Amino acid sequence: MRVPPALLLCLLPALPAAATEVYRCVGAHGRLAFQDTPCPRGSVQKILDLRTPGPAQPAPPLPATPRTAPLPAAPPPSAPSLPLPTLYRCVNATNGKTYLSTVGDPQPYLAPLGVLGVPQLPLARAYGPGGIGVSAPGAGPMPQVASRAAGYYTWVQDRCAPLPRGQVCAHLRHRLDALETRISQTFQFDRPPLQAEARTLRAQLQNCR
Repeated sequence: MRVPPALLLCLLPALPAAATEVYRCVGAHGRLAFQDTPCPRGSVQKILDLRTPGPAQPAPPLPATPRTAPLPAAPPPSAPSLPLPTLYRCVNATNGKTYLSTVGDPQPYLAPLGVLGVPQLPLARAYGPGGIGVSAPGAGPMPQVASRAAGYYTWVQDRCAPLPRGQVCAHLRHRLDALETRISQTFQFDRPPLQAEARTLRAQLQNCR
């Protein structure tokens, strides 16, 4: 005979409060009884444990998974550097003005003496019999007739000196700033040669850091 759980709940209050074990007894005629003492001889006995289970033990924490530090982002590949150009500050032999050049030993050239401060010839003498037709500075004969004008022209050469490294870097930065401004103001189809020059300047400026 099976007893529904609800009936068991009704029978439990009749048992002593201190009882922690209940004997389930099934008699000879199938009579079911619950008691706090062992079943009489000849009964089918089953011991029920009434102890209230304690609080469930918390599951052991899972071992912490070691956090793998994120790999640092690979830096973007840098453009190859180019060596700094050698620049020279030169002084023009005829007017004393300075300019920058990549040539430190410029070729000599003929300059009129008038440009160098030598007094000019009077027009009557310059264009008279035996004259060479030279009066105003800069209007002298062509080099192929320089032999006729040896007294009115002379060979001169500009003087140049290497530019210090810091001034080379400053000059390249100034050129790059001006070039980037020019690129931003230029039509798209005119930009490729300017952009190529800008890349060259950036590669050279890597040696200025």
